[in-house]
Order: sequence, then structure tokens, then C-alpha cells
Amino acid sequence: MTSTIFSDQLNILIADDHPLFRQALSEALGQTRHTISIQQVQTLADTLAAADQGDIDLILLDLKMPDCVGLMGLIELREKHPETAIAVVTANESSQTMRKVRSAGAVGYLIKSMELESLVNALNTLLEGGRFFSLEGIQDPQDIDDDIDAMKKLASLTPKQQHVLSLISRGYLNKQIAYELDIKETTVKTHVSEIFRKLGIFNRTQAAIFNQYLNVNE
Repeated sequence: MTSTIFSDQLNILIADDHPLFRQALSEALGQTRHTISIQQVQTLADTLAAADQGDIDLILLDLKMPDCVGLMGLIELREKHPETAIAVVTANESSQTMRKVRSAGAVGYLIKSMELESLVNALNTLLEGGRFFSLEGIQDPQDIDDDIDAMKKLASLTPKQQHVLSLISRGYLNKQIAYELDIKETTVKTHVSEIFRKLGIFNRTQAAIFNQYLNVNE
């Protein structure tokens, strides 16, 4: 048997806003070869708070929670806790989304429709320090390199700047962003300048293209 990279008891955080699926994941984890301690949360805010407490070996992260938009949560978690293994568990069966998730630093991509035996096997792989991506497919190396570069730049944005970027991509003007976020227009201008600098772009059209990396369909 492959030796684990973790301690004897593994601390697992399940982050998903659907109670039934959290329960299903808990039962699948109980069928793995490892002694498991499970914590469950249903929002990104609670996920970040739990990760801040430390001692989490693996986060099983849903991409779609009430306070989480697309890859925003994964990118923020990877930026704040690069030492913590994160696997995305999702209903999204898009190989393009899987590619983005891998480029953002996740160690796994599990599809919620997986058969129980396949799910348990995938979890064993992750718990033993491996990587598991349900939709491997054939990928263009240049696409992967481009994704990694984009994810690194997006990771440099603060959560507030990511929110501003999202509004820019929806066509909001600075005055409208200020109203939406209840901040001064001068503050918005500062955020926009920083976003453009960090992403190495010069206009709002380019900002909208970058924002596409954060968006996934669930």
C-alpha cells in the first residue's frame, strides 16, 4: 500500500452547501483505508475560517456556494494556504473547467455523479498524496501554460479587486461599481488601476477576458 503523506488521523474539510452531498462524501470517506476526522462547512467564509485554524490535510471544495463565484474560492484558498491540499468536487463535467482547476493548483477534480466505488478509490488516491482528475482528456500544453499564467495573475488580486473585476466585465462604470459596493468612486478608480497593473492589461475589454477564467458553469 502506498504510504500516506499525512498524519495517522487525517483532518478533512468538506465545503459544500448541499447537506445530502456532504453526508454522501462523509460516508465515502468512511470507506477509505484511513482514519478520518471530518469537518463540514457550507460557505466560502466558513471554509476560509476553518483553513485559518490550520491542521487541515485536505479540503474537498464545491465550486458553487452562496458566497463563492466560480474559481474565486479556490484561488483565494490556494493563495492563503498553499500548503493545504484542495480537491474540487463538482457536478461540472467540462474538461475546460477541470483544466482551469488544475492550473489553479488543485490536486483533484471529482465529479459528483461518480459511482461510490470510483469515488472511494479517488479519495484514497488523494489521501495518500496522489492527484486525481476525473476528466483527463488530451490537452494542449500551450493552453495549460496560458491558464497557469492567468491564474497566477488573478491570485495576486484581493477579494475586493476580484469583485470589481467581475463588475467591470459586466459593463459597470466606475460610478455604478461605487454604488454597488458602497464605496467612493475614487476608491474604485484606485482598484481599477491596481487590477490593470497586476494583470498587465490596459482596458476593460481585456479585463473581461481575464474574468472569464474565474467563471464556470455548475
